[in-house]
Amino acid sequence: MHSLTTYGKVTWEQMARIPGPGLKVPIHWGFTPDSAQLTYLAPAEDSGDLSLWAMDLVTLEKRMLAGPTTQPFHTQEEELRRERQRVPWEGITDYQFAPGNPHLVLIPQGTHPAVLDLRSMEQERLEEASGAEDAFLLGDGRQVVFMREGDLCLLDRQTNSVRILAHSGVEGVTCGLAEYVAQEEFDRAHGYFVSQDASWVAFEEVDARAVPNYPIVHLGGGPARLERHRYPFVGEANAAFRVGILPLAGGETHWLALDEFGEVYLVDAHWAPGNRLIVSLLARDQKTLTVLRYDPATAQQSVLWTEHADDWINVTHDMYFLDSGEILTTGEQNPDRCRHLVVRGPDGRERWLTHGQFAVTAIVGWDPSANLAVVESTKESPLERHVYTVDLTSGAMRQITAGAGTHHAVFSPDCSWYVDQSSDLSHSPEARLYKMGGQDGPTRLLQTPVTAQELDLSAPEMVEIPAADGTVLYGAVYPPQGRREGEKAPVIVSVYGGPHAQMVTREWRMTADLQAQYFAQHGFLVLKVDNRGSANRGKAFESAVNRRFGTVELEDQIAGVNWVLAHYAADPARVGIYGWSYGGYMTLTALLKAPQVFSVGVAGAPVADFRLYDTAYTERYMGTDENNHEGYEQAATTNFAAALQGRLLIIHGLIDENVHFRHTAQMAAAFTSAHREFELFALPETRHMPRGYDVLFMIAKRRSEFFERYLLP
Repeated sequence: MHSLTTYGKVTWEQMARIPGPGLKVPIHWGFTPDSAQLTYLAPAEDSGDLSLWAMDLVTLEKRMLAGPTTQPFHTQEEELRRERQRVPWEGITDYQFAPGNPHLVLIPQGTHPAVLDLRSMEQERLEEASGAEDAFLLGDGRQVVFMREGDLCLLDRQTNSVRILAHSGVEGVTCGLAEYVAQEEFDRAHGYFVSQDASWVAFEEVDARAVPNYPIVHLGGGPARLERHRYPFVGEANAAFRVGILPLAGGETHWLALDEFGEVYLVDAHWAPGNRLIVSLLARDQKTLTVLRYDPATAQQSVLWTEHADDWINVTHDMYFLDSGEILTTGEQNPDRCRHLVVRGPDGRERWLTHGQFAVTAIVGWDPSANLAVVESTKESPLERHVYTVDLTSGAMRQITAGAGTHHAVFSPDCSWYVDQSSDLSHSPEARLYKMGGQDGPTRLLQTPVTAQELDLSAPEMVEIPAADGTVLYGAVYPPQGRREGEKAPVIVSVYGGPHAQMVTREWRMTADLQAQYFAQHGFLVLKVDNRGSANRGKAFESAVNRRFGTVELEDQIAGVNWVLAHYAADPARVGIYGWSYGGYMTLTALLKAPQVFSVGVAGAPVADFRLYDTAYTERYMGTDENNHEGYEQAATTNFAAALQGRLLIIHGLIDENVHFRHTAQMAAAFTSAHREFELFALPETRHMPRGYDVLFMIAKRRSEFFERYLLP
């Protein structure tokens, strides 16, 4: 039995290790297409890299199917795809079973995909698909679709031949590759979509030639190298696209007629039974969503439904096709202004199944035999997630997960089995296998949790804080340790603050936050608050930031500080703040707009001017500079550089492809013009998501020392 590492005295070395305490757990749970085996990714005992595992659902015996090869080479495009999907791991990071063959699994390691046959346990490296991106194993497993050098390709494994399905032949034009904003802002990783019977493929042809080719210079090692990638800035050109459909056996490409919808984003595409393509289009101002149906056999195209919002539409990728011909999905265009389950008929009629001031955060399964949907929801509390069945006729909800905290479920294709992976503030993730409808409890404990007490960690205290308008804000407090009675502690706010994210929940990652634990152990009080504008509290709560970044978020963070000062022995003269990305922006905003509250800050990869950020994210919430100039001026921290009074450290990667280092450079120029001093820690070979032990160690060290230097007596 291995001894546990304890964290009664957190070190920078511990903060730099990935995964964090109690988080070396299986991920990417799944089931084989025949629902006979449970599959997942997990490291072997002696490795941090991920391997592919399976467990037989009859014998409950597990075995490792495939281990990682030597460190895979990533092309620049694949490296950027990993950034878009926030993949921090190495080894086998993804896998896909042939939909019609439970014995064949595709393992896309690096640029050399391989197919594993579970009967012989032989692995075939697909040499003819070398350099492949976003590979997909079709039907019975004899063919593989993939992207390579901007072309959509098809590999026949029997003849070992590759056929190009769609070819652009023009620099800046790709076939089958999702553009930057689709990957980064709409969570759409794929640019092609194969029909259920593998007879058709729809693909996106993207023309990005009008999008600026933004230069990034690599200076961290060896000769200087220039990297370029197309980045659409606010108010400027987006990539143009069109959607083509062609038979995989070969034939003419059909193109959807999209001109009448104006400038739009392709949100997603799904194939319904009967080979009907369902396409979701979002207007550039993101206030109108149009869902189309296209029949490639007849070339008939029609609008299924349209949604409108006065602020913006939060898109979903949930779409299930019922035997009745109806579509099961989720939406927020209802009286509750919360994401709820809805059934939409082929005539456009809608029938809302769930109601109330809570959100259905995901559809995780559909059981046609029982006429049930399975969903994750915040029905019990915005701080928790539980899994429910929903009757598709009556809308009746029944909770099937037990125990406080956050639950995420994965169901087998036939809905007979499911895995519930859950955690709470008091224990790390545990995973349990259940038989649907079983009366004897869990079939097997798959992942044994550890407790906060075993690891010598202190769970944060969950608190409720009133905002200025009376709205309840949820927060977490990590009380200071080792303080003498009556002694006031310095306060550090850990912040994100932006829309489309939730920071405070009852789950293990809150307790496993070693930076917060470190500060608490060194006598700081640490506070986290989900301000208005953050996710999973309903549209009214989220849209408080509409067209006014850097305003209500700061008001709510200040309300959190004032609440802590009123309820804990805390020092109002020593308040710091730190965060990354939007949290970095909030750190700058706090120091520059509320210097009477915040005196020390560490801003990681901060946005300084949202006019330098991308179209899809920023225009959703802020419009454009042309129609919201005052909002952009108020949001730009460069305009408030002269107000800096406190101590500021900015940490930023020089090759950040998301929030470009240009933001920090312009902030530095503004501080110079205003004769204000700040500190800079530049990371030469780091993108937006910091990686690697050395980088993470130095971030932990510099951030910790900065607050200790300026906030401790």
